[in-house]
Amino acid sequence: MELRLGAMAGWPPKLVELLTAEYVVRKGLKPDIESLSKELVMMKASRRTRLGVANSGKSQAIATDANVFKKILGKATAAMKKVKHRHQISDKVKDIKKLSNELAELRAKYTVRGVGADLAASTSIDPRVLNLYKKESDLVGIEESRDRVIRMLSIGTKDDAHAHASDQDLKVVSIVGFGGLGKTTLAITVLDMLKKQFGCSAFICVGSTPNLTRTFEKILVKFDKKYKQVDMARWDIEQFGNELHEFLTDKRYFIVVDDIWDVESWKAIRYALKDNNCGSRIIMTTRNFEVATKAGEVYRLKPLSHGNSKKLFYKRIQSHKGESVDGVSDELSSKIIDKCGGIPLAIIAMASLLVERPYDDWSKVYDSIGFGNGDNTTKILSYSYFDLPSYLKPCLLHLSIFPEDNIHGKKSVIWMWIGEGFVHLEKEDGSLFEAGERYFNELVNRSMIQTMEDRYDRFTQWFLIHDIVFDLISKLSRDENFVTFLGSMEQHASPDSLRRENTSMPRSDSKVRRLAVKNHHVQRIREDAMDMPEVMRSLNIFDSKIEVMAPLHSFRVCRVLNIENCYVPISLKHIGTLLHLKYLEISDTPVDELPKEIGHLKSLQTLYLEKTGLDELPPAVCSLTQLMCLVAVGFRRLPADRMGSLTSLEDLRLDSVVGRNATEDLVVALGKLTRLRVATITFSEELDENLQKALVQSLCNLQELRELVLPSTGSAQQGANAWEDWETPRQLRQLLIHCIILSRLPRWINRCSLPCLCSLSVIVYTVEKQDLDNLARLSELSYLLLGGFNWPPGYTVGKDGFRNLRFCDVGTALKFPMGAMPRLEELWFSVYAGYWSWVVNDVLLEQFPTKDEIEDLDLGLDNLLSLEKVTVTVFCSGATAAEVQEVEAMVTRAVENHPNRPTIKVDRAASATFQPRCRVLRSKDDPDARFIAHLQSYRLLQKAVISIDCAGASLCEVEKMEPAFRHAAEVHRNHPTIHLIRTNTDEMVSSSDHPDTESFQPSR
Repeated sequence: MELRLGAMAGWPPKLVELLTAEYVVRKGLKPDIESLSKELVMMKASRRTRLGVANSGKSQAIATDANVFKKILGKATAAMKKVKHRHQISDKVKDIKKLSNELAELRAKYTVRGVGADLAASTSIDPRVLNLYKKESDLVGIEESRDRVIRMLSIGTKDDAHAHASDQDLKVVSIVGFGGLGKTTLAITVLDMLKKQFGCSAFICVGSTPNLTRTFEKILVKFDKKYKQVDMARWDIEQFGNELHEFLTDKRYFIVVDDIWDVESWKAIRYALKDNNCGSRIIMTTRNFEVATKAGEVYRLKPLSHGNSKKLFYKRIQSHKGESVDGVSDELSSKIIDKCGGIPLAIIAMASLLVERPYDDWSKVYDSIGFGNGDNTTKILSYSYFDLPSYLKPCLLHLSIFPEDNIHGKKSVIWMWIGEGFVHLEKEDGSLFEAGERYFNELVNRSMIQTMEDRYDRFTQWFLIHDIVFDLISKLSRDENFVTFLGSMEQHASPDSLRRENTSMPRSDSKVRRLAVKNHHVQRIREDAMDMPEVMRSLNIFDSKIEVMAPLHSFRVCRVLNIENCYVPISLKHIGTLLHLKYLEISDTPVDELPKEIGHLKSLQTLYLEKTGLDELPPAVCSLTQLMCLVAVGFRRLPADRMGSLTSLEDLRLDSVVGRNATEDLVVALGKLTRLRVATITFSEELDENLQKALVQSLCNLQELRELVLPSTGSAQQGANAWEDWETPRQLRQLLIHCIILSRLPRWINRCSLPCLCSLSVIVYTVEKQDLDNLARLSELSYLLLGGFNWPPGYTVGKDGFRNLRFCDVGTALKFPMGAMPRLEELWFSVYAGYWSWVVNDVLLEQFPTKDEIEDLDLGLDNLLSLEKVTVTVFCSGATAAEVQEVEAMVTRAVENHPNRPTIKVDRAASATFQPRCRVLRSKDDPDARFIAHLQSYRLLQKAVISIDCAGASLCEVEKMEPAFRHAAEVHRNHPTIHLIRTNTDEMVSSSDHPDTESFQPSR
């Protein structure tokens, strides 16, 4: 009952909407219906809260309230079903209202605190949780295990003088231990520490139901991003193995193969990973000792000691190191910690249960869990689940539909919750997504899910589910008939045997409400799993191949349709008949067409289409007036001129807006989408001054905007002055603009205009001291990427600036006094080994050697107390080889002397090879002196490889530009070799009549 209440909490307002919109005809009836609806909401809230109490066995009087409540609901439903004429409804409503008055004496009980959205009204992610997962390796005494595994790999630690592999044979080490012990954490720690010594590295999770073709695809993509552009949907195991063998022929690689359950899967993966005598290394983690013995040397991971268990427990409770909690006896604390058995997952879950409770309740929680001599980790997690409020239970169980060990995007999951009807508002003027975000944050705070960061995409939020938690919610979903699962294990079993074993198939008297098909390769889905598609509310298919699929019109009440990475010949011809559909996602799955009938889905809230093989997004999509989220990836033609009609949109993500007309239309349409909260748009067309001005005008209308992301597809356009006129919304939290290079940092980037800004990524030509001062005052700023060509010399960070910054990427070196940037974990900066110059619009920008501005490169890195990783780019222009090496040595010593011993990576830029990209249309009218100046700024230049973008240009214009580069190389003092490569020749035109364009600027 409680789980159903969580999923059905939104029906009373719908009752009001239905009656008042279509059937109410008698004057004065509307107030009665609204009053009845409010009463039902209050009763629902009371019932929901008291269920939590009843589950603890502390109330017996609740049954009476519940029976009356159920009686009212039953009569209300029956009355509405039996009504034959509209005029009878008023009498039935009054009868129901009279019955509801039986609970008048319980009115006070209805206003219980802690209902639904009220509990989550101000929930944000607890910073103690973020620190816990970020710093876990520092707290659980991982150093001994880490160094032991490194020695087994025959690779020295940081303390060793020879920190490299001496053995050129492939070496495999397996880490074995039971679930929740920290095997994955240990393996990732070793990988992060050593991967810089290898040519390529990867982390891959396999899981208990492996999909090997998918696993091999992920390995290739992790090893080399170029494989993202390769269509591997039809590859078989043999083809993947051959490709991996060829790719790894001469490469020294390091890979972690996580969570292997069976010997056969390990053998297949091991065979594909070539032993090429390059000193490669493999770590495998498993719970199965038999599997571990097949993989080489074995390291048995042990539980945490009592002392380290206490450190981890108190870190979650207090967010700082401690040995006790005031108000709780040492005996009780030790008893609780001991029951966790030294298992990090159990310790974190237990601490999350207790962290917000009064200390007097700790012993009651301990007694309620019912610890024994068995698996206490599962008992703790089970208690954590049943301790959730009713509105969170369906959200958590819903996550069991996804494949095991997958990484999930936060936004898409929240939109699915909304589509399923799990997210509800107590106030009409709120945002469903923000309510769902609070639900999500509460699950994080309770340690039921774990957030994570993508180093390559800091603006996308991801999360994962520990495999033990996943096993728990999968079992609960089966037991509650919340989700029916079909996967590789079920496709060869009979229905009778599955039911006897109490596996994923529903009981014969149960209906399939939500079906999750995972890694299922069959001719057709069995009839007993699809015997009543007319009652199915959610259909989810992942990583599957199904030859024959039921027609869409049979899923009449389906609210969620989700197909990912599949070959399912599903026809969308009858998609318009799914009038209840709220969420539609098709990704990495080919479809024949998107018919115009998609415009009939008037209830659709989320449309997510990615890599469907289609070029055009049909105009009918713009008829979906209830659409709140639109994600379109892989389309080259968009109905941009009609998108202004999607006035309910809150989230818009378009990965490619192609063509001048489409760009102009979309820029105008954006100004009409006044409810937009998130806008991520990639413009393939360059934004000239007029387009930028129109874009800024549209952005001024978007006062609900929280996130704006404008990536670059290549060379960026010069920013127009119009950006100074943007009236930014005060709620803006994330801002990324890479398609435009601003002349300087806009004035509105300050703490008064953007008090909530937490992520900023922009590129400017000139950075001034006052710009850095303004950024330092942004109290919420945690992520900063600031690209620039001219920087103030030797900027010193103030002690009170950048207090919350965790990631900093700037194009210069900063000085850090004691107490500066106390939370900074990752630092990227640039140093200049020699004199460097850059010409922008006939203005010479100069950068002098960093060591001349900061003596001995004494940056004060040791004052950054939380520093974990440093990446340094050394610009070599104008410097000798000895000067470059001297600068690299100075920076490396400064990092190695840091007490945290952070990892360091040093890259060289603008050295002996020059590889710019030049677009003919932008540079065809530049004088030869411009090309000469560009090459001469690279004093050590020995070779220039220049990509000539011919798109939109004529052959005559291309042939005119190429000699200018050759002449620039001839007059260079080093006479470098030059190689010109023409690209996009298929987009050349015969006419040379082009509008004026901006000057050539090589990409950095």
